[in-house]
Amino acid sequence: MKNWPNPFIEQRADPYILRHQESYYFIASVPEYDRLEIRRSATLEGLRHAQPVVVWRKPDSGPMSQLIWAPELHEIDGKWYIYFA
Repeated sequence: MKNWPNPFIEQRADPYILRHQESYYFIASVPEYDRLEIRRSATLEGLRHAQPVVVWRKPDSGPMSQLIWAPELHEIDGKWYIYFA
């Protein structure tokens, strides 16, 4: 069994990892709680150094403008979904 560093990725809380086809995907809360970032890699270890891609930023006001945390990434029937609190 492989031992992984803790934390797996610095300054990321509530990590969620998904394996889909030949890739691993990583999403987690960011310190500012203002955006959603996804990392992708062919290996689990590669997620630690993969470039994060911002896929959504919270607006300045409105119902979706509060802190964003504990995101999850799901592929359901060929469509991708991100759930967060």
